[in-house]
Amino acid sequence: MPRNSRDKSQNKSAAKNVGDAYVRIIESARELFMANGYQATTTKEISLRAEVAEPTLFRRFGSKADIFEASVLPEIAAFIENVSSTWVEFSKDATYQEMAENLVNGLYSLIFENRRVFQELLAARADPSDDLHSAAAAISVQLRRGLRLVHDAGRKLEEERGLVGLDPPATVGSIAGLIIGAALLDDWIFPSGVRIPGRGRMITEMSKLIADGIAHRSA
Repeated sequence: MPRNSRDKSQNKSAAKNVGDAYVRIIESARELFMANGYQATTTKEISLRAEVAEPTLFRRFGSKADIFEASVLPEIAAFIENVSSTWVEFSKDATYQEMAENLVNGLYSLIFENRRVFQELLAARADPSDDLHSAAAAISVQLRRGLRLVHDAGRKLEEERGLVGLDPPATVGSIAGLIIGAALLDDWIFPSGVRIPGRGRMITEMSKLIADGIAHRSA
């Protein structure tokens, strides 16, 4: 093989290896952060799972918080956008119960399945010195944008279905607070000495509360 061709081939191989390493780091970090939370995950664990040297992580990203933002934020943001946009399309011909179940299942599942990360983000949102403060602010913006889609679609449904007495910002805020609180505060909100409802039961109960609370306002 001519030298120029060989050099080009080696350069391509090196570039591919760099790209592969980046993907492995992102995927490994996302899996560990989502499973164990930010604080409990170490850069050493990420490097071992990604099969790269730990200094490579810091050359690539600078800090553990930067790795978190690159690996976790796009995943959460995409899920929030999908839940919101899917609900907007789904709500056009659905019953109130179906609309409620679709929204509750999407948002509750996202937060409940990753609640350790969301609990850390919630705490970080109130502390500007926290490593995750900027990530928490970004998630807050994304979540509120998603809820705005729900709000705007709800205003349209309000007109089309003759609903009365709704205050859309308060309605959407109440629904979001119900869902997020149930997903994050399970060790605070249930009475002592009784069974703790499972995920499916909570989704069903919240959906009924939301649907009944909206449907009775029909003109």
